Amino acid sequence: MKTYSLLFLDFDGVISDSMNICMEEINRLREKFPAIPEVKTREDMASVYSVELRHSLYPFGLNDEETREFFDQHSKAMSRRSAEVEPFYEVVRALALCSLPKVIITSSYSEAVYAILRKCEGFHDDFVQGVYGREQHKTKTEKIRYALGLLHADITEALYIGDLASDVLYCKDVPVDIACVGYGYHPTSYLKKFSPSCILETVKDFVAFLQNFSPKPKP
Repeated sequence: MKTYSLLFLDFDGVISDSMNICMEEINRLREKFPAIPEVKTREDMASVYSVELRHSLYPFGLNDEETREFFDQHSKAMSRRSAEVEPFYEVVRALALCSLPKVIITSSYSEAVYAILRKCEGFHDDFVQGVYGREQHKTKTEKIRYALGLLHADITEALYIGDLASDVLYCKDVPVDIACVGYGYHPTSYLKKFSPSCILETVKDFVAFLQNFSPKPKP
């Protein structure tokens, strides 16, 4: 397996089990944006949250301003409901043991990220080296490049963990390797069309993957 020295982590769908609440808030926003179809499954999410997110609502007739308004309102709603969202506890425990530097790159507000992470006993102040959230008003590509520069990291030794096709596209723009989880917002069948470096189907698969970067117990 390739050696990495830095992990970039998406949050929703990878660390945070937020998909059901995400879909509820998309459906609630349909009152203002009725052209957006109702979402109930990962397959539905692949239809609405397709390609790069900033372009994903174009097929439903939304322009740039309306798309920004939709995602602003959705992110604020998700932040308000962060108390209802549980993390994937096994993932957080595995990340706490992972010896690599970790940076969260997310479309969520960093305040909501920390509120959810604090539910875990494995969370501590140096759990991650940074959280680059929605308040930065940058694309994920821009956030990744910024973090690489700030940490003086070699682009070839960084790996992003995501769950959306848009994550793959943003990473290819950097370019940086990306592994996708199959338990997040997009189904594996859709993710495969975008050729990520690999797909980790289940939480257990991701935990096992992270163990490659954890200190080995002494004999």
